[in-house]
Amino acid sequence: RLSLAAGYYLVSYKVSAVFRTPNYMQITPFYNGSSHLETGIYFATSANGSSACGSAFFIINAASPTDFYLTYSGSSNATDGEVNLTIVKLRRTA
Repeated sequence: RLSLAAGYYLVSYKVSAVFRTPNYMQITPFYNGSSHLETGIYFATSANGSSACGSAFFIINAASPTDFYLTYSGSSNATDGEVNLTIVKLRRTA
């Protein structure tokens, strides 16, 4: 969980993992007080030992301070997971 001050932010993230059995991975960003499926990623596997990955980038307009975090949902646990997250505050005014 990260606390962001008011402002505009460029967010980039990549998630990858391995599933022992067929599964799905849904990663959903949370900011400005709600979940944002439109900036989330989804990946489904159909074989044992499959890897899953996805990435997204978007701009957040935080009118006031906000918490930012990524949530995971899937039908089972993953192994060998990796998350890369970059957040850059932009020099932009309304």
